[in-house]
Amino acid sequence: MMKEAIVLDRLKKDIKFKQTDVIHCIGSSNFSLLEIVTSENHKIQEKISTENLIVRRINYNRLSNVGKKELDKAIETIVTEHSDKFVNFFNNAKPIGLRRHQLDLLPMIGVKHRMAIIEHIKKKGKFTSFDDIREIEMMPDPVKVVVNRVIDEIIGGEEIKYNLFTMPYLIKK
Repeated sequence: MMKEAIVLDRLKKDIKFKQTDVIHCIGSSNFSLLEIVTSENHKIQEKISTENLIVRRINYNRLSNVGKKELDKAIETIVTEHSDKFVNFFNNAKPIGLRRHQLDLLPMIGVKHRMAIIEHIKKKGKFTSFDDIREIEMMPDPVKVVVNRVIDEIIGGEEIKYNLFTMPYLIKK
């Protein structure tokens, strides 16, 4: 599988006392925020290959302001292009413990939505697309639900105990 990312911002940075072209982007496979050193001129929201490039993982706080503004659009692109992966999440979500379910961790999904999703799968079988999920009564847009969860996981914080879609950024101590 080719390592690809979506460009969030282009900027110049001082690296070893020299102005260097740097790109902030988000990896398509696991939503990692990346900083790439490259002299190529890429457009914002363009898909690029990260093969054979100097890549460094960064956290949300190091992302440029332009990068933060472009983030949800890039995540939405990744989610819609790899929709089968995220539809399968809805199909295969499991309980985490006695009182929590993976679907409960999604923003805008409450107990009634979770029960409706589980009931739909029992009666009609697994979902095949986001459109199938949208048919559930009063269901928020599943793409937006996934995008919001991914953004929450990228930003991190005390309330994020489980990462459903991203690799957590570990801070070295």
